Amino acid sequence: MLEKPQIESLSTAHRKRLFLLLAAVFLISFPVMVFYTAGYRLDLGNEEQTIVTTGGIYITTDTLDVEVYLDDEQVERPRLFRSAYYIQNIAAGQHRVVVQRPDLATWVKELPVDSHMVIEAAAFTMPAISHVRPIPQYVTATGTAVYLGVADKKEVLREATTTLPMQTTTSKKTTGYVLNEEYDFVKSLFGSTSTTSRSVFKTISDEERFRFSTTTATGTQEIIMEPKVARGNIELEVRQQELYAVWKGATQSIPYYFCISHTDATSTALRYGQHVADAIEQFSQSTTTPLIAVGSRLCRPEIKLDRLRKDVYFYDFFPNSSDLVLLQLSDGLYVTEIDDRAWQNVQQIYEGTDFQLVIENNVIYVQDGPYYFEVITRLETN
Repeated sequence: MLEKPQIESLSTAHRKRLFLLLAAVFLISFPVMVFYTAGYRLDLGNEEQTIVTTGGIYITTDTLDVEVYLDDEQVERPRLFRSAYYIQNIAAGQHRVVVQRPDLATWVKELPVDSHMVIEAAAFTMPAISHVRPIPQYVTATGTAVYLGVADKKEVLREATTTLPMQTTTSKKTTGYVLNEEYDFVKSLFGSTSTTSRSVFKTISDEERFRFSTTTATGTQEIIMEPKVARGNIELEVRQQELYAVWKGATQSIPYYFCISHTDATSTALRYGQHVADAIEQFSQSTTTPLIAVGSRLCRPEIKLDRLRKDVYFYDFFPNSSDLVLLQLSDGLYVTEIDDRAWQNVQQIYEGTDFQLVIENNVIYVQDGPYYFEVITRLETN
């Protein structure tokens, strides 16, 4: 019969030696862990400075099915974050982040990384070619879009494309086709609520979205105030032929892209762009809209939006976002980010010079001539 193994306790001397060994390991590794988590790294290849300090970049993306590059080096797809890349161990200095995919517009931002700090940014990627979902008056029995009296699909789509099946026929006979109920609904949206091909800088058309002041110190004078659109604590305002995103909320809640690390004007221009340095200087001297101090950061109360030096016919927040703005310009529909550090990324989602626009239930509808479409802003991968 096999004897059961006997497990004897360690002697007092062995326990003391083991305790001292573990204590020594802890005392040696603890400073190393603190050193590492504080952002310090050993750089044996640096002859001038062996110990270097590092920071990080936190990039959110609207989809993880993209490639992210930091200074031309691809970043491994994250596992812990559903829609964000956390890039750490980055040497202090200027770094370029690129988010791309072949069928999407490329997002690029150059950001300053400071030692022991993590800088944030939000990338967005719209389709590289305008994608739409046709909304015809008639469909086939299986639901396929059909256009009567049309010889070619290009006549309908023009500069856009679609991944959905679609038919055209030169005949105008409706026999065999089914009326599309969605067509009547979308058509009813256009009219009094749709946009026009008139500049928001020059035209007053919707009294519900305009304010009038007729009293001045010198008498009676009509002052036209352009429409204001708000989402959350950010308000879009038109002033002096320009469009601004203005923060209206509590100081501590101001979004990160309104703020910069406090530096002198020259450093600010190098780190964030000359336009940011000029804005900081302007607000630092203003008595009506001064800079906002949040800890060690300086925050601007407003940011001017890039309209590509084109006329604006319509503006609103992009559906389900307070960081992106939808702009109907003279040559198409664009999405721009409010974040202007380095520059503002602007991406076109529909090309055209004479179309109307309606946003309903966070869906973007376009009427281009006799045709109606839903503008697709997210492409699914196979």
